[in-house]
Amino acid sequence: MEKTNFSTLPWWRKPVRMMRRDYVSDFRPFIQANLDSLARKAREHWQVNCEWVMATPGCAPGTAHLTLFNTPRFEKMPGIGAHDLLREYLPHVRRHGIHLLAYVNMHWYSYEFADTHPDWEQLLEDGTAYGHKHPLYGGGTTLCVNSPWRDWAFEMIREVMRTGVDGCFLDGPVVYPGACYCKYCRRLFKIAAQSSRLPKFGDWNHPLWKRFADFRAGSWARFMCDAQAAAREIHPGAVMFLNGGGFSSHNLSCAYDAARMESCQTFTGSEQFFHCADGYDSPYKTLNLARFLSAGKNPGVVFTHHGLSTWHYAPLPPAEMSTALAQTVAGGSNTWFAVFHEAIKKDAREALAPLETTGGFIADCDPYVTGDRSAAETAVLISNRTLYYYLTRHHGLCRDVGSGREAGLVVEQGGTQQKGDLRQRREVSAEILDHENQGCLDVCNFAHVPARILWDDHLISEKLRGVKVLLLPNAACLAQKQLAAIERFVRNGGGLVAAFEAGMYDEWGDPMSRQNWLRFLGIERIKGVFVPSRTEDYLTLTTPLDNIPADSLIPRPVHGLAVRAADDAKALAYYLNPINKAYTQPKGVSDYPAILATRRGKGCVVYLASPLFDAFDRFHIDAHKDLARALIRLAAGRIGLQVETDAPGSLAIEVREQKGRTLVHLVNVTSDMKRPMGQIVPLYDVPIAMRSKATRAKCLRSGQPLRLKRKGNRVCFRVPKIRDYEIVVLSGT
Repeated sequence: MEKTNFSTLPWWRKPVRMMRRDYVSDFRPFIQANLDSLARKAREHWQVNCEWVMATPGCAPGTAHLTLFNTPRFEKMPGIGAHDLLREYLPHVRRHGIHLLAYVNMHWYSYEFADTHPDWEQLLEDGTAYGHKHPLYGGGTTLCVNSPWRDWAFEMIREVMRTGVDGCFLDGPVVYPGACYCKYCRRLFKIAAQSSRLPKFGDWNHPLWKRFADFRAGSWARFMCDAQAAAREIHPGAVMFLNGGGFSSHNLSCAYDAARMESCQTFTGSEQFFHCADGYDSPYKTLNLARFLSAGKNPGVVFTHHGLSTWHYAPLPPAEMSTALAQTVAGGSNTWFAVFHEAIKKDAREALAPLETTGGFIADCDPYVTGDRSAAETAVLISNRTLYYYLTRHHGLCRDVGSGREAGLVVEQGGTQQKGDLRQRREVSAEILDHENQGCLDVCNFAHVPARILWDDHLISEKLRGVKVLLLPNAACLAQKQLAAIERFVRNGGGLVAAFEAGMYDEWGDPMSRQNWLRFLGIERIKGVFVPSRTEDYLTLTTPLDNIPADSLIPRPVHGLAVRAADDAKALAYYLNPINKAYTQPKGVSDYPAILATRRGKGCVVYLASPLFDAFDRFHIDAHKDLARALIRLAAGRIGLQVETDAPGSLAIEVREQKGRTLVHLVNVTSDMKRPMGQIVPLYDVPIAMRSKATRAKCLRSGQPLRLKRKGNRVCFRVPKIRDYEIVVLSGT
């Protein structure tokens, strides 16, 4: 492979492949092992260049206060004797070129330890300790980042760093849902809010609830900044990071905010463990998370557990492990995996094979992924302000629509009663938003639209450079300056696809009239909402879009706004008059447009009056995916889509770039039609056409050069075989 000079980068800026062996509470297998053999196997067989070793245990009954290394300042775990797991293993990993990080448990403490520090625990509003009402993992409690425990924690971090490790991963602290109302949080919030009134948790009626949510996130970030400073007192280059959460409305409950934490940690990491689900489970969750985590300034890390859901001693099927590794790298993040010693003590080679095969391929690709960045021309805004504060103003959206299933000669359509209070409106809003974000990214995956993710503060010219189309999947809570940046982007030639209530609330979630923004979207006014429905309601196109004929009936998303179009907007689709009953004739086309298209300056705005991406995530209907793809193409204008292929939707295409070359990541999840996937089915002779000036192409995994043909501003090539993962390198001009 071609060489790339990246010797001047710090080690954590280069591709990192992390692992953790988990011994639960029995560390004898580690103590008795040939430590050099362990390190050599990690490096040579599993392609690891960064390993975690536990400095404090993560096991019942809450052993975070105990150490697995020697220190006079803290109590050591019984049964370890004189052994020091960190200092004993360190020379061996160094010999094999592995960086060592210490796992430090900071969220799970025994009741007995908490009893010796009665004012350290996180408290619920009734004064009950969180861990007593909600025992962690069945037993144990958790401590507050604003209590004096923080000083205890920072001293633990300093002691860990004195062992010589390269840094710490903090498992927690976690600001748990409903917490914290301890005296320290009350005192600090009183100073911050200039008020002694604390809202009840989740009380959307309270004027200080949003301020309290912001305070919780700020408390966690402040703890992390101080924790990082403590580590760097001992080792100025210390690595520090935690499990900071992904993107969902749950961010509010646990105070997750990746952007806010960015300056406080080295990596931005989050877990995407596979869990066996009752219903449909997207095969692209890891790819979506990897994109999100790598969107910021820090390198991203996706945590993949090798255990099968909650059966930690049963290994994850090789197909699941392989695609998780591939999707992580394709999304621009670093890999991490954990294995339970009990699951691998007999050396389950088949289950661990992806660590050698796909992992080996990923390791060989280091020169091609170092310093790379997304070259996707479609960007998706994932707004954390919306995840935190979105609360629809429309009471009419809050109705139980049922499952839509027909059984026993009855269609389950839910009740007619409308949910009224703010808490219920928040639940409905959060459900819509979570489906919208995941559905938008999966539309791009299944439609072969390479996508990059933007965070709230990324709506600036630097981050929008190279973007042709911006997608707002119900990004409702936006500041005025963000709207101005979006308008500039469009007027300068960009395309916008905005869904549902995008931009109709300020950054604190307060409803705004914003008539100028509505007109920019092509809306004259909003008349109200349609009754939520998943039975016999449709929208229909007024004009053909790609291969979708005019007058096609497309299942209506559950929710919809009734809008009037501005004079200069063109209606591409209308809602049919509501039916909301099974086995009933359609009642004709309504007066309300479902999709509007408007020219704005040099660019185009497409507005969806319903959460179309939500519908795709709920129902997985190709008509919704095809419609979304056609609208992205329309917003892009004459330049069209970045990539064209007739491959199945089970092939995700991601485009990244380095100086002088483009990397086309091809992740194949074609499998045996279930999850967990048991076997990947290879794809053959896959045609791809993409916008590029390249003159040379080759497949990295097979080593095979590809023949390029030029068609207009595109290069066309065929990939002979794609197993689980392939990367095509385009170079030359």
